[in-house]
Amino acid sequence: MRLALLALSVAACAHALSVGQSVAGAGVASFLGWAFQGVGPSAEARAAVAKAPPTKSSKIDGLLFGGESPKVALYCGAKVRRESYAPLAQAVAAKLGDDAGVLVLQSPFNVYAFKPTTVAKVLEAYPSVTCVAGHSIGGLWAMEFCRDLHESGDWPAAGLDFFYMGVHGKGISLAPFRELPFGSVGWSCASEDCTMQRAAEGDVPAYVARAKEELPDGGGVYEIAGGNHEQYGSYGSPGPAQGLAYKDLPATISAEEQCEVVAAAIAATAAREA
Repeated sequence: MRLALLALSVAACAHALSVGQSVAGAGVASFLGWAFQGVGPSAEARAAVAKAPPTKSSKIDGLLFGGESPKVALYCGAKVRRESYAPLAQAVAAKLGDDAGVLVLQSPFNVYAFKPTTVAKVLEAYPSVTCVAGHSIGGLWAMEFCRDLHESGDWPAAGLDFFYMGVHGKGISLAPFRELPFGSVGWSCASEDCTMQRAAEGDVPAYVARAKEELPDGGGVYEIAGGNHEQYGSYGSPGPAQGLAYKDLPATISAEEQCEVVAAAIAATAAREA
């Protein structure tokens, strides 16, 4: 009888452990699904894609908007689906003209813990690219890739330009731009960008002035009055429910206005003579 009870007790413990592991596994899966869910595209971005569908690159994991010869490689912000940048990519391509395209890149499976395609691989597949742009964490990845490219001795003969979109943080410095031989550098800050406001710690003019001093001579600073962080792309207004740790400040200009300003700034940065 005691053996039978012991066997039942062991079986019950094993079942409870199995159930506990299943619940824990489901909890982990649920957390990862929440943390790494993609955001966007907005209805406006979906309409832009439907009107002028991008080409899926057969060479690297990217979407090519505009002409067949990409001039700009644009790295997405964390969690933002590539199609969310359709309005911006199309506007940049239109301003550059001459069959220029914009290649939009994101991390594998849209999980920002993984690195996206490096600049070296982009240039190997598309030597026509002469400007790298990045939004938020995408800008940090892109800058790291450019530094790696320089250190490897593979800096392209045609040169590279760089445009930083909404990359802000207390520990982030723009001084490394002086260490790399970029032909042209642009950096933008939007007045209602919550990440910029946090980095500025209440003194936005001093923050912007310090950034200007860190950039190389001739570096362009584009202040977007009324713009915010999420309107660099077009992916709605996500927050904690979508796995983001913050909620952006409301913009006081339209998404179309911000897109126009940013597209013009990127095009101006990319249009310099090699």
